[in-house]
Formats: sequence, structure tokens, C-alpha cells
Amino acid sequence: MGDWYKDWFASEFYLKVYAHRNNADAENLFKLILNNIEIPTNAKILDAACGNGRHSIKFAELGYKVIGFDLSKTLLQVAQKSKLKCNSTAFFFCSDIRNIPIKKTFNLILNLFTSFGYFKTDSENFALVDFASKNLSVGGYFVFDYLNPEFVKKNLIESSEKIIDRKRIIERRKIKNNRVEKEIVIIEDEFRHRYFESVQLYSFQEILTMFKHFGFYSIKEFGNYSGDIYNENSSERMIIIFKK
Repeated sequence: MGDWYKDWFASEFYLKVYAHRNNADAENLFKLILNNIEIPTNAKILDAACGNGRHSIKFAELGYKVIGFDLSKTLLQVAQKSKLKCNSTAFFFCSDIRNIPIKKTFNLILNLFTSFGYFKTDSENFALVDFASKNLSVGGYFVFDYLNPEFVKKNLIESSEKIIDRKRIIERRKIKNNRVEKEIVIIEDEFRHRYFESVQLYSFQEILTMFKHFGFYSIKEFGNYSGDIYNENSSERMIIIFKK
């Protein structure tokens, strides 16, 4: 499976397969963040693994100084087009989340839509948290939006199919070595494209322990973008607001 994220997030199909992660979800999460933390007027915000830049642009519209980065140049091109379309001040660049080449102090760091747990080792997966511990101001916030492992284990759909733009999309899922793995097969006329996903399943307590190791403590926990309180057994997502 290797570096699956390089191929999958760079593909032309990624945003189509995840079209259900629509602007309504982004808007709800945006409001959830704003309603639960106090961001200084001149705050500097880092959107880590920003994807197509929806959240970066929304925060920049409020006057914050926003930097977003992602490894996928394909998604960054979409972000750049959106930025130009709405004349946004958000700044985007390409970077691996394990080695972020900037030294700035931020008031808020975002890691949203399960942009976490892709790598084989804990040190790689928590490299962003290590970075945040050194580059987040005292009293600053880290918003962490991740899948809920217990929900995934109990509700895993092993196989599903759908049609998007006359393309047949087959998704097969399994849990192996405490990772949720997905195979995505896209059939387009006589062509067949194959991609993978693999995400480490960190428990709620493991996340809290590792963040505490880097100097963070949880102040609020939610189980979905509507702001319902997190329940380890039933919540779809694990959204935690950490403070330094």
C-alpha cells in the first residue's frame, strides 16, 4: 500500500468520491470552532493538511492571517482557484505534514476531516502535534477532527458501490492491524483505477495521552459537526479542542 496518500489525494477522482463532505459540513465545523474558542482579532492560523482550502478561506474572510498547506498539489490548485475567485488573503503552499518548513507562532492550528493517522509510526503521525507544541502561542488552540475508532469498528460497511458522473465506484473496507483500510476501485469505460486508504485507529484515551505529552489539554469534545457531546461508543467523529 505504501505512500497511498500521495496517489489518492493527487488523483482527479478524490473530490468526486468525497463529494458528500460538502460545504454544509465545512460550514458547521467552522461555526463549531468559532462558537467554542476565543480567537484574537489579529490571530495567525495554520490549516494543516488543508485540502481544497475551504476552512482556510472562510477564516481568512474574517480577517485572520491564514496559512494552509497540503501535500497534494491537485487539491492545492483547487484551493488557489477558490482563493482567487473570492479574492481571499489565505496563503497556500505544498508540504509534508511530518516536516513543515516554517517557523512562526500561531494562535490556532487546525487539523480537520481525518487528516491524521496515515503513517506507520506514532512519531510520524504525531509530528504535527510536536510542531504545534513549538509553534503555538501559550494559550493557543489546536482543533483536532478525527474519526471515532469505536464507531468505525461497530459500523464498518465492508463493501459499497455508487455511480458518480457515469463512473462506477466500488469501496471495500476492513480493519487490519488496528488500521481501517479501504480499497477504492473506479471503473470508467474500459479503464479501471485502483487506490487505497489506511488510517491508524487511535483511541480517545491514546489521543489525550499523546497530546498531553506535548503540553496540550482538552477543553471541549464533540461527536459530530453539529456540536453534540462526544460519546466514545456512539459518536461518528472525535472532535477535540485542545489548549496549550
